[in-house]
Order: sequence, then C-alpha cells, then structure tokens
Amino acid sequence: MFNLLESILVSSGLVSLFEIKKREDNTAETPPWVAYRLKTNIHKIRSFELWKTEPNTIFRIYHAPDMNEGLKTTFESLPGVVKIKSYFIDYQVADFVQLATAIAEILASDEVIKDSKATSRLAHTSKFEGLKLPDVDTSMEDAFGQTFTWKEVIAIWEDKTEENKLKKVLSQNGVYIQRSIDGTSRYIGSAYGSGGIIGRWMAHLEFLGNAHHLNLYVLENGYDSLRFSVIEFIEGTDSEIIQKESLWKKALGTVNKGPYNEKQLNKN
Repeated sequence: MFNLLESILVSSGLVSLFEIKKREDNTAETPPWVAYRLKTNIHKIRSFELWKTEPNTIFRIYHAPDMNEGLKTTFESLPGVVKIKSYFIDYQVADFVQLATAIAEILASDEVIKDSKATSRLAHTSKFEGLKLPDVDTSMEDAFGQTFTWKEVIAIWEDKTEENKLKKVLSQNGVYIQRSIDGTSRYIGSAYGSGGIIGRWMAHLEFLGNAHHLNLYVLENGYDSLRFSVIEFIEGTDSEIIQKESLWKKALGTVNKGPYNEKQLNKN
C-alpha cells in the first residue's frame, strides 16, 4: 500500500508541496491503511492516506477541523467523494493520480495560498491572546522523538477538540528538555504536579519560571530559538521524578552553578 500511495503522491506532484513528517504503516489493522503525515503547513492538511475497504481502496485527505472553508468546499466538489467528516474527506475513484493531480493544482493556486495564509488560529489564553498559532496534528499520541516550538505548545494546550490526544499524553508527569535548535544549549526540567509536562511548558512561557540561566537565554535569543521535547514520562512520587531529573542533568551536563554561559541552562 505504501508503494501505491507514494506513487500517487510523486506522480501528481503533491509530495513536492509539503514536508513529510513520517510514514505511517497501519496495514496490520482492520481495515488496513497507510499515511504520509505532513509537517505543519498553511493549508492545515495533516496527512494523505490510503484505506483498504474490500473490495475498494479509499484516498483520504485528513485535515484540521478549521481548514479554510473555501478550500474544503473546493475539495468536496471534486469527483469521487464518498464520505465527508469535520476532519477528513474520502474519495473513491478509478484514477488516484488524476485525483491527486487535481488536488495539487488547487493547492498551488495563488488565491488558495493567500486564503489559507489568512486563515490563522488565534490564541485565547490571556497572556498570548491574538497570537497566530500553527496547526498541530493533535490526534497523534506518540510524543517521543517529537520537538515542539513554543507556538505549537500553546496550540496544543488551547486545542479543546475531542481529537486532541496529544495534550492528554503531554499532561503526564516526567522529565523534559528545552534546547536550542542545534542542541548545544540545554535545560532539563520536570513535571510532578497538575498539568503534567505541557503544564510546566506553559508555566515557562507565561512566567519564565525561576530558571535563571534559561531566562537569560530566552531574553538573549528569544523562544523561537528553543525546542521542547519529552525525555521520559514517569509514574512515581514527586521525589522519584526529581531524582530522575537530577540524573538527566548529570548525564547531559546541563548544570552550571556559575555565571551564565549560554550552554548549560540549569542553575542547579
């Protein structure tokens, strides 16, 4: 199924319009399906998928619920639509390449690009009210290996849709890292209260916490230069989580008890 999906996306030119986040193989499930997950994009398309429902094969556009209405209406007017939900459109056609080519031509339109850029999600949290937020695929449950920008953290936190599984995952306690894009400047923290790791990240964003070296790094470089990631989730007592945090600080050498040096962002 992957070969077929890849052939469709490459032949139509769709693959050249997006950055691929991951290839997802769910052929062991019933029904079997595969997906090309996409990185954040202006159109708020989250993946292109193929579903095998005997004897048919379905091509799916999986998108954010708040995709530009004009773009969604255009997609819904294409031939072969068999199912429409708030977050996906399914097609059953004889020629998937022809369908995907039509989709690519729509997305490459200057007017569509302009309209998609204008359809931005705005933050509602008082500290960030009015801030334009990126679209994040919050239906994904795997947080390991993922990096998040500060705006993506806010977008996940504010997403109140039923499909937001990512916030639930990130609401667990554990140890996390905030690091520079190149990974040379690092801060290790932990979450062991209500709100979990994403709650701690929001506290950093809203109040800069009490992380002195990290605060100076943000003042000097801005939050655009930092990435947020989970190191591990921990089910344990507060003291057990703090102990794990200390072990990670030692392992990664992030503690600097002296003056700020731009690299080691833990004061203690």
